[in-house]
Amino acid sequence: MLVPYVLALRDSIRTLMLIGALATGGAAVLILGLGMDTPWAPWERDSNVMFPPVLFTLATFVATVAFCAGTVVYHTFLKSITKDADKWWRISGGVFLIAYGLYSFGSGTFQAAIMLNLLHLIVGLPALILLPGALRTGIKTAQS
Repeated sequence: MLVPYVLALRDSIRTLMLIGALATGGAAVLILGLGMDTPWAPWERDSNVMFPPVLFTLATFVATVAFCAGTVVYHTFLKSITKDADKWWRISGGVFLIAYGLYSFGSGTFQAAIMLNLLHLIVGLPALILLPGALRTGIKTAQS
């Protein structure tokens, strides 16, 4: 039962690392290079403490790989219930980018929201384009 999910994660690990590297590079350019604001620190919700820039940049890699691994599992699940998993995955990914893009405006400053939206596009667009191709390589599902 878990085998298709483990195989999908194995088949996509290089793509996940590439997207993680793109996200970290994008965060480094936006935050460390351009000096854009980071969002509020999640551990200090009652104050205006912002996420430390270097920590946010490093955490971007871990968060990106973890979230994209979750999307690989989601895509694999979609393959088991529909014949057009790529289409439904891209539609739900686009909806997520729009919804989270709007939600980002509550993350501290306007500049932090713009930075998060740019960062999510740096992650989201390659993920929407590259991950389905990485998952096409031989995983058999109930629909196949």
